[in-house]
Formats: sequence, C-alpha cells, structure tokens
Amino acid sequence: MALPVTLRQLSKHFGKTVAVDGIDLDIPAGSLFFLLGPSGCGKTTLLRMLAGFTDPTAGQILFGDRQVTHLPPHKRNTGMCFQSYALWPHMTVAQNVAFGLNVRKVGGVEKERRVAQALAMVQMDPYAGRKPNELSGGQQQRVALARALVIEPDVLLLDEPLSNLDAKLRLEMRSQIRRICKAANITAVYVTHDQKEALSMADAMAVLRDGKVIQVGAPRQLYNRPVNRFVADFLGETNFVTATIAGRQDGQVVLETPCGKLFARVFPADLNDADKVICSMRPESIRVLDHQHRPAEPSPNTFAARRLDTIYLGETAQHRLLLPGDVVIKVFELNPPMEAPHDSAESDVMHVAIAPRDVVVLRD
Repeated sequence: MALPVTLRQLSKHFGKTVAVDGIDLDIPAGSLFFLLGPSGCGKTTLLRMLAGFTDPTAGQILFGDRQVTHLPPHKRNTGMCFQSYALWPHMTVAQNVAFGLNVRKVGGVEKERRVAQALAMVQMDPYAGRKPNELSGGQQQRVALARALVIEPDVLLLDEPLSNLDAKLRLEMRSQIRRICKAANITAVYVTHDQKEALSMADAMAVLRDGKVIQVGAPRQLYNRPVNRFVADFLGETNFVTATIAGRQDGQVVLETPCGKLFARVFPADLNDADKVICSMRPESIRVLDHQHRPAEPSPNTFAARRLDTIYLGETAQHRLLLPGDVVIKVFELNPPMEAPHDSAESDVMHVAIAPRDVVVLRD
C-alpha cells in the first residue's frame, strides 16, 4: 500500500552553508511528486535525506506514521534510481534485479516470482539473461527501475534518472516511468532540473530556490498561476512587463504599462491602486491577428507591434516583436499561415492580442 511522505521543518547545514532551510511538505500517497529547481537549490540534498544517505540537521521525515528521520538507508525500505544506473556489469539483468532481494534474504520461488514480475512491469523480461553492456541506455534505465521496485519499497526515489539519455529516448521514458509508477501504486519522489520533464510527468511538484520551497502544486497550476517572478521565469518562457495598478473594472485590474493599457484577471487579492507590479504573459498565450490588416475595431489588450525577427519552425513561428514604449516580447504562433510574408517589409507591422485571463500579475 502506498504511503504518504511528510516533511516538517527539515533542514540541512554544511558548516555555515544552509542547503535545505526548514522545508514543510506533504506528499500524497501514490503520487509522482517532483522536486524542481536550479542547481544548488537543495533538491538533491533533500532526496538524499529521504533516502537516509544524509542525516538532517533538524526536522522530521515520516513515511506514513513511521518516523524515519535518523534511520539508516537499509531500514527505510526505499528504492533508489540513480542517474548513472549503477548496474553490476558482471551480473545478468535478472541477477541485477535480484540483488536487493538477496540482501533481504528472499530466496527460492518467491525471489524468482518477484524478479519476473518486476522485469515484466518494465517490459524487460525477454532480456533477463543479458549483461548490462548488451543493453541500450533506455533498457539499462528500466533495469535499474525494476531493481528499485522488486523490493516493494514504501517510497521510490529517482535522482535525475533520464539525464544520461538522448532527447528522443528521454521523451519515450517519461511516459514509461509514469506508467510503471502508477501500475505499482507507489509514492515516488523525483528530482530534476528539467521543467518539461516535470510538467509532463508530475502529479504535483515543488519548486525550490536557495533551500526553500517557493511554490507547491499541480503542474498546470504552477505554470499558469505562478506566485512570483522566479517561478514564472523558471517554468518555461514568458514575457515580463512592468505596470502600475490604475483601477478595477468588471472583475479585472486595469494596468498602465509602457506599451499602453492592459487588463488582467489573475492578480493578488490585496493589490491597491498605484501599486507597482510585474505582468507575466506566456508567448503561446499571445495571439497573432491578421498579418496584413489592422483589427476592424480596437479591443482591450490588442497592440500594434513591429516585427524584429521571426524564426520559422514548421508547426510554430517564433516572433520577436517591439511594442510601443520600447517593450520587446516573444510571441509563439501555432500553425503559421503559409501566406504570411514573414520576410517582407509588408509584415513589419503585426497586431497581437492577449486575453485578460492570460495576463498574470505578480508583485514587483
């Protein structure tokens, strides 16, 4: 049965350096939970404390109701998937998977059954007799995952397990790891610095910075409703525009910006008139209107822009545009029309619009 993981005021100091600073987290049972952040944010130290490889300076770690804060790794019943796979080269796939069971004195028919079940779960049973050097990188990663799952851990820990794979294989392994974790009904904590990996796989995620949790939530919540500039900027590309609160209208805030008046629906509840703020607008949320003609009637959040340059990528065109007030923004146009004359002088002026629900107001 999957167990929840609870962290209470968890800290780790290395001398005067604070790697993890009083973190509180509640990880639901059976969830695939991601720890995400830039290098040095504390995510790997946090994972090592969950595994028992690093002893906390302060705080508590609970698996379900069981206190595991200072237990050694072999008494926590965690499975670990490393970045480097860490497979024994002289052992077969089946022998590698069975290693944890041998340490736990599980033998005979039960060991054979569990090894076969773990290999079948990761679709590696046909390769049971091969050595690791006879496998591809993705196959080795699946063997490492089977070895972690075969001991039936309370919590599965994954430390950037896809970072050594090429781009195409990483995409394939994302869905496979999620499928395997859900089929095993296991609580998994996954460390990565790859935003796309986290957004595409996670049930929930925590963004860390300087040893602290900045925001926790579902991927769509963090991407579309970031709490501050750091989270908005870290999770994908966005445009930032400075603004001043000029009033309210129909449940929206009215913003005065260098490029003109802007309306927003997503904003902190306690904003006051004249407050200085930052607007976040995702490039894919900004619509390109007709390339040749000005809109028939002016509408809110519609701007004339001068095209600085365009990168055509087939399914998208990435425009860099200059708005009034010398504000430069990026716009991603999905399925750009073939007739759009991106390289001619006629397309130097473009008209773009953004819905008020896609303008996110953040504190300066």
